[in-house]
Amino acid sequence: MLYLLLLCSLLNRLDPAASPTASQTSSIQSVAIHGTHHYVALATQVGATYNARVVDEDVHRLWNTGRFDDIRVETKPEGNGTAVVFNVHEAPQLRLHKLLIEPSTYGLKLALREGDALTSLQAQNAAMEARRQLNEQGFERARVDYTLTPVYNNQSDLHLKVEPGDRARVKEIRFTGRPGLSAKELRKSLAAFRTRRILAWRLLPTYTPDAANSDAGRLRSLYLSKGYFDASVRVDETAIEDKDARVDFRIDSGPAYHVPGPSNVCAVAFAARRHAEREGVLDFSATLNVHREGDSVIDTSLDFHRGHAYRVARIDFAGNRHYSDATLRRSLLLDEGDVFDQYRLRKSLARLNQAQLFEPINENNVSIHGDEETGIADIGIRVRERQGHAWNISGPVGPASIGGPLEASITSRLPSWSAGVVQLSTYTASISMFAFDGPLLSLIAGTSKNFLFPVLALRRPYLPGEGLSSGLLFAPQLGWRIGALHYLVTHMQQRLLPLLNGNRGLEPELRIEVADPKGDGVIFCDPAAPRLAPLRLGAGILLRLSGTFVAF
Repeated sequence: MLYLLLLCSLLNRLDPAASPTASQTSSIQSVAIHGTHHYVALATQVGATYNARVVDEDVHRLWNTGRFDDIRVETKPEGNGTAVVFNVHEAPQLRLHKLLIEPSTYGLKLALREGDALTSLQAQNAAMEARRQLNEQGFERARVDYTLTPVYNNQSDLHLKVEPGDRARVKEIRFTGRPGLSAKELRKSLAAFRTRRILAWRLLPTYTPDAANSDAGRLRSLYLSKGYFDASVRVDETAIEDKDARVDFRIDSGPAYHVPGPSNVCAVAFAARRHAEREGVLDFSATLNVHREGDSVIDTSLDFHRGHAYRVARIDFAGNRHYSDATLRRSLLLDEGDVFDQYRLRKSLARLNQAQLFEPINENNVSIHGDEETGIADIGIRVRERQGHAWNISGPVGPASIGGPLEASITSRLPSWSAGVVQLSTYTASISMFAFDGPLLSLIAGTSKNFLFPVLALRRPYLPGEGLSSGLLFAPQLGWRIGALHYLVTHMQQRLLPLLNGNRGLEPELRIEVADPKGDGVIFCDPAAPRLAPLRLGAGILLRLSGTFVAF
């Protein structure tokens, strides 16, 4: 009996018709696509050996085109081989009519625009991108569903329904292993997971995996800056319960090497970069070289790479429809023909923002085109004007209510005309309704009326390039005292606040690459805080508070 079973098994192996995988070893006699007239490139070809994996790859390739909503594959014997038939159904060709995100309070930014081609695959990808952005904001359990709603003429609305779930907050951070440094010092080096305080409130940071990895890099940067060149840092464990998260960083500091070299590499690198900027150098980088004998560090050296030096050729503006180029140029600290000092460029952008005529401007709004042969560079600054009309209802709220009335106002920018001090587009006209004027307003205005309305006013905001001819308020109903106080406080605020802030926000972070035979790294250098920072902060708050009394 045993011999008979072995014989039957051998015959089954020799008979191709009895094998369930016989079609997979036969040659392909024909390939057809039913359901479309469009050309589709397939890897499945006549004459090749039938391969189920290649057919599956072709199905994925067809699906990824987004042109089909149903794909089926049929195989059948043909001659001495196999015929392969792809049966497809073309998806209707739609155009996006409107993108609706509900709720729309999470700042999601998707690449889809009205009129774009739209398929179910693209809708699914949009939902996945929305979920990814929510994850980056700390909504780990976010869910985004999509619905396509036909409108007319092959147009469809795309509805994204957002269910963000709870955002996890980092309530506890632990440093395990052999840290070598105090927990207090380690917490100070964190950026994403730093707990901030406002009076008695603790603002817990949001947990995301990217933030955890970023702070792990920050911790290793701290160790490298202190000579722990063998230190290792990794995210060891994350525990999330309801809305609370605990993050553990596993640290092995290794030995601290006290070797020759700069004692404060960040201070030396910042000074070198500032010196390069004054000479017009646009490309600057720093490298800390670690020299070893065996596994021990014997020396370090700090090298700087400086690119070409440039002078400013042309400065062009784009997007300023109501304001002349001359108005913007007067706020710049760089002029055509000057050495291209990037610090002065950043300070110029801060002065443009100070005027509050445009949406916030940063270095992403600046394009630089340099010519190495001539040593000159053109600067292009793109701005976006604020809306010319606005309405506002405010006050009285909080301590400032002793000087602030209840106000409802409508404001409009004047049309473009003339130039210089009389450039009308730099003025706004408003009509306001005041009620319950506070004691300070009554004292200054010399009136004890409880209701003052309407009030017509003409304002010119403070413009750093205009000096004393800006920061004006003309409101005849309120009297000259209010106008004079507004002028005095506005100039005091706008001239002193930049001095109190110092270089805060003007010096970007500096990265120092660490070149080490045992493994490279990065030291992240933050700009030093200005001298007497707590006193400067307090004085700035008092100065801003003084403006609430004259914000008419």
